[in-house]
Amino acid sequence: MPPGPAPSRRVSLEQASDPTLQTWLAMWRVYQKVQRELDGVLSDAGLTIAQFDVLANLGMSEGITQQELAERLLVTKGNVCGVLDRMESAGLVERRPDPKDRRANRLYLTRPGRVALHNAFPTHLGVIQQCFEALSPAERRTLHELVTRLGQAECFG
Repeated sequence: MPPGPAPSRRVSLEQASDPTLQTWLAMWRVYQKVQRELDGVLSDAGLTIAQFDVLANLGMSEGITQQELAERLLVTKGNVCGVLDRMESAGLVERRPDPKDRRANRLYLTRPGRVALHNAFPTHLGVIQQCFEALSPAERRTLHELVTRLGQAECFG
């Protein structure tokens, strides 16, 4: 039997107006806007968003492995390796051999890395706080609860 007609590539109006899709698109747009703002302020501080994320994670949990950092950043170990190479060359982080596992490195901030985090963090936080001023404290709590629950959904395995 010959194959039927190819499915239409057009999205129906019913699909486009689906509340779930509209919510996802709204969340994505907000995320993109915040990322653009953060990209600008962090660039002024001489950092990329990825570098700031590394500094912030190490600032909270120095001595983690590259694998642990990759898991926290939701990226592959290979992606983290490139960022760490550049940050190590810039003197912001250092890798130290894991005394218990010769295959692993532990990650630490250097003094310049701590200074960079100390200088960039208030600006980063300020952008996020300014964005959330559109919501009341009660709405922020509700949003946090909803997003937390969504992040724990079964679809994420």
